[in-house]
Amino acid sequence: MTPPSTDRSTRAPVVSGAAALLLGAGFVAVSVAYNRGSLVPPLDDVYIHLQYARQFGDGEPLRYQPGAEITTGASSLLWMVLLGAAHAVGFDGRWLLAVAVAGGVVGVALAAAFTSAAATRLGGRAAGWWAGLLTALCGPLLWGGASGMEVGLLAALVTGTLLSYLRERPRFRWTPVVAALLALTRPEGFLVAVAFTAAMAWTLLRSCPGTPPGELSWLRWQRGFPSGRAAARGLLVAAPVVVFAAQLLLFRVLTGTSQANGVLAKSWLHTGFLHQPLEIADHVQRNVAALLASLAGLSGQDVLAPLALVVAVLGVAALAARRERTLAVALGGGLVLVVAAVATLTTAMWQDLRYLQPFLPLLLLLVVLGAGLVPHRAARGGLLAVVLLFTVAATPAWALRLGQQASAMREGPVSVAQWIAGNVPPGDVVAVNDVGAAAWFGGHRTVDLVGLTTNGMAAPALNGPGTLYEALRALPPDERPQWFAVFDRWGGVPVADLGRAGLLGTEPVITFGLAGPARPISASAPQTCQIDRSCDRVSIWRADWFTADSAQAPDAPVPGRIVDHLNVGDTADEAAHGWTTDPPVLGVQPDSVLDRAVVAPGRLVADSGRHVVGGETFTLGGTVPGRPVTLTGRIGAGPALPGERTRVVAVDVDGRPAGEWTLPDAQPWAQASFTVPGELVTGDRVTVTTRPVAPLLAPYPDYRSYGWWASR
Repeated sequence: MTPPSTDRSTRAPVVSGAAALLLGAGFVAVSVAYNRGSLVPPLDDVYIHLQYARQFGDGEPLRYQPGAEITTGASSLLWMVLLGAAHAVGFDGRWLLAVAVAGGVVGVALAAAFTSAAATRLGGRAAGWWAGLLTALCGPLLWGGASGMEVGLLAALVTGTLLSYLRERPRFRWTPVVAALLALTRPEGFLVAVAFTAAMAWTLLRSCPGTPPGELSWLRWQRGFPSGRAAARGLLVAAPVVVFAAQLLLFRVLTGTSQANGVLAKSWLHTGFLHQPLEIADHVQRNVAALLASLAGLSGQDVLAPLALVVAVLGVAALAARRERTLAVALGGGLVLVVAAVATLTTAMWQDLRYLQPFLPLLLLLVVLGAGLVPHRAARGGLLAVVLLFTVAATPAWALRLGQQASAMREGPVSVAQWIAGNVPPGDVVAVNDVGAAAWFGGHRTVDLVGLTTNGMAAPALNGPGTLYEALRALPPDERPQWFAVFDRWGGVPVADLGRAGLLGTEPVITFGLAGPARPISASAPQTCQIDRSCDRVSIWRADWFTADSAQAPDAPVPGRIVDHLNVGDTADEAAHGWTTDPPVLGVQPDSVLDRAVVAPGRLVADSGRHVVGGETFTLGGTVPGRPVTLTGRIGAGPALPGERTRVVAVDVDGRPAGEWTLPDAQPWAQASFTVPGELVTGDRVTVTTRPVAPLLAPYPDYRSYGWWASR
């Protein structure tokens, strides 16, 4: 590649931007044609942004529906604000969706132009043409822009920050502002903004007037500027960090947590009840490997050309070799942070890698710079021509994919939402696990079972159907959903298992299934969806809360007077009683379960519980020192195999052995009691532990714990 050009008059940025704009419009045209003239997004998440934007434009920011509580389900604060402003000036309905799609397409066009301009500054005119062309033709980036999500905006701000950095260094005025907007667009954008913030600070320290080479004295840097200007410049450079911290503080003040609901619902760091750190690291590492395989063109997702990632790494080396070490660290480090952050999500590979799409222009820029290390001009051009060939070959498939997935949205969530709007009585609450279209079209208050737009639902959903049931049951009676519109199977959230408690009634009111060929949202969709198409079916059920409060009393009278009760499966009650498990094998998670049983003539009980392997620990109050206490459990355990003792547990009270207990053989459960001798009761509460008789040696106790009562 030729040395960086000092002539900035090349037309490559304009041509690249225009090409991306035309191709983006073509993507939209393909989708509209595929859907008989209707503009439909490929993701339900688009409608989530539109709903938040409509509320913002109506003067209710961060409220998903009129009068609802403040939530943080809008993953892009800046995109929501921009769309809200569009709604405030008169765009609504399909026109607001059109604004979102048009904004995404324009964002991709700007990203192509900015990438071309940055490549010209770093590698010369030829680099500008190659980088701009590859970005303009990038199928996944065009898909993201035409989807209506914040992909185009984020891509424009990522590349705009880079270009502004190159244009302004060493004196930065607008770069911190652009980086601050980048930080407000998505958490991944904040990571790149932090990398550029560090690069700006380093550049300022090294280039201030009067500082000898290699000296980074803060006092000398201050003396290099007139009084007050040093602090002002330093504060300006820190703007991205300041505004992101302000966003987190705002979330904390308004909702009680600085974590966005999307992180709580999708991050491996928040899933399950007892994920071990090494297990989390294993999941993240596997995601990293899968993401790198996709970026290297080795996964079959047609994201980048084969081995493009290898050439991009060489691009970082090329920057360092040209005395652009600060920029090389900023770009390389920023992209590494983005991949690592995305890898912590359970949905890292979903939706055609939309979390990584905005950063593809940076990778393509590095690919072009890496190709510049090839000394022979013809070989260098041939390498880039191969990358271009793979890009051009894959681009039409991405346009078709956009149309197909939009069609699936139209047949599924949009159709369901329209049915809700026309058939559910006014004022009824609807529980859903795809909340965007249901709220946008449905016109009814929604409960988001995934927890994006309903606070407090993310953790229960990730723990299983039992904890989800308890979270719904804990809602005030007038806020409980009267209807459920749920997929038969949805990723790792078994919402259809709510029917095990009779909550979904006996038969669905109506079921929606895709009429066309199976079209998963991405190549990495769960295999079960691609085999039995269970993710393609949405059923609407009329809720039945008849058994909602049936589990609070024991199934039969217990000895003495009840002084405390632990409802296993209710995360709030578990926390209040210090409930936990100690699995003998790491990785065995106490997933929640949900069952119902006839415990007496005319009495039907529905209850949540946990699948316990090994044992559990909990604390019950109301005891009197020196007086015996009876522990009564609602327990489910299957028959033991010959020679096994899977129903026998050792019982400890406050760390002292209290005996062995054979749990009942019952499906789904039975009630059984164990008496703690008075000499083991030393206070007004007792901590009870069930454990294997032979620690760490199989077979382990294997049972379901639904609830515990203490009586005396």
